[in-house]
Amino acid sequence: MVREKKKPALPGDVRLDSGRYASMGEQPLTEEQKNLVRRGYELFRFFYDQHREEHNEIREARKMRRLRHDKKSNTSPAGSTLNSSIDNVIADQVDNMPEAVMVPEREETMNSAEEMTDVVSFVLYQSGWESKYQKLMEDAAVVGTGVAEIFWDNDAMGGEGMVNVLNWHPEDIFPDPQYENIQDGRAIFKVTHTTIAWVEEHYPLAKGYVREDEYTRQDEQAVVQTPEGDQKVTLIEFWYKRYDAAKRRYRVHMAQLAGGALLYSSELDFNVERKGEYAEGIYAHGQYPFIFYRYRTVPTRPFGTGLMHDYEDTQATIDRYFKYIDDNARASSKQRTFIRRNSGVNLNEVADMSRDFIEWDGNDIREVMQTVQAQPLNGQIYQMAQYLSETMKQDCGQNQFARGEGGKGVTAFTAVKALQDAGTKITRWHTASFKSAFREMIEQILWVLSEYMEPGRKLRIIGGYESSGSMKDRLIELVTTKAEGDDLPKPAYTVRVQVQRSSPEQIQSFNELLFKAAEMCAQNGNPMPTEVILGLLQGYPNKGAILKAVMKSSQIQQKLAQLEALNQQQAKTIEDQRLNIEGLERSRRTQGGASALIANGAASSAQGALDASMKGGAMA
Repeated sequence: MVREKKKPALPGDVRLDSGRYASMGEQPLTEEQKNLVRRGYELFRFFYDQHREEHNEIREARKMRRLRHDKKSNTSPAGSTLNSSIDNVIADQVDNMPEAVMVPEREETMNSAEEMTDVVSFVLYQSGWESKYQKLMEDAAVVGTGVAEIFWDNDAMGGEGMVNVLNWHPEDIFPDPQYENIQDGRAIFKVTHTTIAWVEEHYPLAKGYVREDEYTRQDEQAVVQTPEGDQKVTLIEFWYKRYDAAKRRYRVHMAQLAGGALLYSSELDFNVERKGEYAEGIYAHGQYPFIFYRYRTVPTRPFGTGLMHDYEDTQATIDRYFKYIDDNARASSKQRTFIRRNSGVNLNEVADMSRDFIEWDGNDIREVMQTVQAQPLNGQIYQMAQYLSETMKQDCGQNQFARGEGGKGVTAFTAVKALQDAGTKITRWHTASFKSAFREMIEQILWVLSEYMEPGRKLRIIGGYESSGSMKDRLIELVTTKAEGDDLPKPAYTVRVQVQRSSPEQIQSFNELLFKAAEMCAQNGNPMPTEVILGLLQGYPNKGAILKAVMKSSQIQQKLAQLEALNQQQAKTIEDQRLNIEGLERSRRTQGGASALIANGAASSAQGALDASMKGGAMA
């Protein structure tokens, strides 16, 4: 099924003649469509005004991240302690990037749950999840909230379509300000700052009805330049819910607005490819397709707060102390000379530092001229700046040991370990919060896969190693739930989230435990195979090639052992036949007549069997 693309592409540079955007009058809409546009802009204006302060804080936090904040002195450099702490917070979360594992709710879905784990991993890989997760963590740490959007991308995988994940700037997201959980809100808006030319090119039905709006003249958008002859406009995605009381479920719809014109409506079939396609809503899960990764939640508010909110005043104080130090250094680098009037000293000669000798009429020069410099600062200024910097590192969980710096004169292993654990406690707490948001995102991915994936479609999943050491290459047919009428059942999986990559200390601890377990198995007479130990090792990206070589060597050793056992068995058979021949030979010599003839025949048969055994042993 072909679906309408849900995300706008980036605007291009379209140059038009001046006066191109003369209005054609009011857009021809039905009364229901006009009410939708009116309601959309009413809610958007209200949400826009209510979030103005929070969005301004987000913009100020980004300026602090670039060391361009308003509180910074123009005469001295800004300190980077807070930026350095944020970098370490992001690095910690990247080290603990989560991974989704599908747990079956029923026994018959066990195999499909394992396959869906690979499919979800494939979806995240195709969407560039690793880099997007890093950006989400940076937004969460800097401005307090990282925003991820989950949608069906019709252009993915060569036009076959696939679920995609997009991270969006939180300052361009407007949820209902009255609710902490965005899913409880009346609506949520996502905006894109573009041009009228781009909108008219992609939505021909709105041509001549799109006008420059008031939002392009506010905040940082007021200084954004547009191509010559073009005008700015705000493209608004208006997501809202409708409640079906009969079926007791929500239906989520989306409309697109720009410059007062209606561009698209899933509920009213405006500009939709097939009428009635979204009668039951865009997504069967009935939720807004946005997930908020909050660094620290704020009661009753949808946006969270980050490190910039926590330590803005501390960093401003540190910068102020740096200004004191810088101003004192500037003043100390310049001498000031006091000369008494009518002293007979030539001011120009004193100011000329290239002169070695200056003549004047008088006795002691100190009576008429004196040079002074600024006094050095009190040592408390330096101590206070250092104290605030160290306190900031400690409070945000990025002390010297968590950052891998050392210091403080601590050398005992237990003390170092305690300081490292103190730094990682805060990291583990925030990781747990991000895991919860990641779980919600994976559940939405499963819903969208179940709803939009065509029945019978297969994916070839390549990655990882099988028990034999070979690269996995499996053709997976996606298991999707079947709709019963207009109701789509919940996917039969429970999402469990585990940490994909651990910190170096955790990896080292796990590997040490593995080696101790292998040693215990060897002491009990049940040695653990080498390939098993290599397969369980963590933190070695090239272990796959080593594992494959070890398994190949192990297979060769097994074949050699089998040949050795076969040779020993044949040698025993040959020895038994030789003893039998010798016994028959003794019987022949001690007996005569017919008995001798019988013994000769048996000996000949035994000799033939012995020759055959020896020949077979030589071939082996």
